[in-house]
Amino acid sequence: MQAEKWEEAYLAQSQDAAVGRMFRGIIHNLAGVMQVFSLNTDLSAMLQDKAMAALAQMRQAGSSPAELDTLHDLLARRAEALFQMQEKVRQSQQILHRTTILPGFQQLSGGSSYTVNSVIETEVEFMAADSTFKHKLRKVMTLAEALPALTHFQLELHQIMHILLSNALEAMRGMEEAEIVIESSREGDGVGVRVQDNGPGFSSETIAYLYEPFYSTKEGEGHFGLGLYLAKKLITRCGGIISCESSPGCTSFSLFVPPEVMR
Repeated sequence: MQAEKWEEAYLAQSQDAAVGRMFRGIIHNLAGVMQVFSLNTDLSAMLQDKAMAALAQMRQAGSSPAELDTLHDLLARRAEALFQMQEKVRQSQQILHRTTILPGFQQLSGGSSYTVNSVIETEVEFMAADSTFKHKLRKVMTLAEALPALTHFQLELHQIMHILLSNALEAMRGMEEAEIVIESSREGDGVGVRVQDNGPGFSSETIAYLYEPFYSTKEGEGHFGLGLYLAKKLITRCGGIISCESSPGCTSFSLFVPPEVMR
């Protein structure tokens, strides 16, 4: 009974933490978008002033090909800056759209439809808040098209993906030529996900205990050995399966999301 209580408490706490983490990820990504937008706004205004000044000079004097080339170059650079701003506006709209899923996250019975690919893409975006993940990991994503829409367990799948991505990052932190491979696929009536890293790998003895609570291969503060334990609990709640294959230089975690999640 006591075991069930701490498990439920930990699951509830992890769900609250997941929502908070997503808000932090949204804020981080928006901050980057706004910084680029601000810089390009200033650049566009500066180029506009230069273009107007060049146009005024051309009106006062007979225009020459060189002056026309200068004006054309200024206007082209301004157009490029405006295009970048438009792209960042669209990106910020996509980031803000992700906030619409947060209020319903705790409603585990289901809600609006989503896809496994959207979960993967969101978690990869949010992991970019870690500079190592953003700048020092080569990320290879192969996401299958036309995957079926899901309607249940969205929070659980976000939590699982975050755990797998975080574990892969920690396994490769400090490595040269670190690489993470993320794939989604159709598997029968369900959906498959694979997260692979080229870290040191696990021994066969370690794999036997990976999903045990409080078992960790990492030393230091903050490593409680509950990540993969939680991932297995959550995928089991979804009716799915998690498995691991590992050898030196290659560790792969695979998920199977069953068709029940789609109803």
